[in-house]
Amino acid sequence: MPANIRAEIIFISLMMVFIFIVSSAAMYFFAKTYRREMKEREEQRKAKRLAMEAAEKAEQEKAAEVVNGPSLDS
Repeated sequence: MPANIRAEIIFISLMMVFIFIVSSAAMYFFAKTYRREMKEREEQRKAKRLAMEAAEKAEQEKAAEVVNGPSLDS
C-alpha cells in the first residue's frame, strides 16, 4: 500500500509542475501579445493625432488664404 500512495503523490506533484509550466508559458505569451497590441494602439493614436493636427493646420492656412487672398509664394 505505501508504494501505491507514494506513486500517487509523485503523479500529483508532477501534474502540478506540468500545470505550472503550461500556465507560465500561457501568461508569458499573453503578456507579450498584450504589450505588442498596446504599442500598436499607441502608434495608431499618435498617427491619428498627427493627422488631425495636419488637417487643422491646413484648414487654418486655407482660412487665412481666403481672408488675405492667395499668397505669392507659389
